[in-house]
Amino acid sequence: MKKIILTLIASIAMVTFSNAQSKIAHINTSELMNAMPEMKDFEKKLKDYETVLRNQLEEMQTELQKDYNAYMNDSVSPPAIMEIKKKKLEDLQANIQQFTQTAEQDMQKKREELYMPIYKKAKNAINEVAKTKGFDYVLDSSEGLGVLVTNAANDLMNDVKKKLGIN
Repeated sequence: MKKIILTLIASIAMVTFSNAQSKIAHINTSELMNAMPEMKDFEKKLKDYETVLRNQLEEMQTELQKDYNAYMNDSVSPPAIMEIKKKKLEDLQANIQQFTQTAEQDMQKKREELYMPIYKKAKNAINEVAKTKGFDYVLDSSEGLGVLVTNAANDLMNDVKKKLGIN
């Protein structure tokens, strides 16, 4: 009788333990994001924005070079005028440095502004597929993120791609 009770308790404990285990899946989010058609548009818009900023910077640098050449070739202006021209060159150079710093910040903001909607779309699809399949956790199996072993049966990539309409 004692053996039957112990066996019954052990069986209940095993069932409880197996039910308490979390289901874990994985997906390579880098691969998913790169497969999304929105990423091509993201890259194009980001490159176009970078081109606009680069053109503005080049215009400023061209103006600085032109003014510098004029300053260096000016041998007739009085010292007071030369000092004003020198100050103008210094101000223009400072403006270029400030523009460069601001442009880098603007690029970062633009990158985030364009990327976040794509990321949220992917994340929502991953969440929906994980919920539908009954997974409690989804690990990112992108290279370098610490997931060493994955089981292909728990890879959500195909299901998430299907959810997003990606072939």
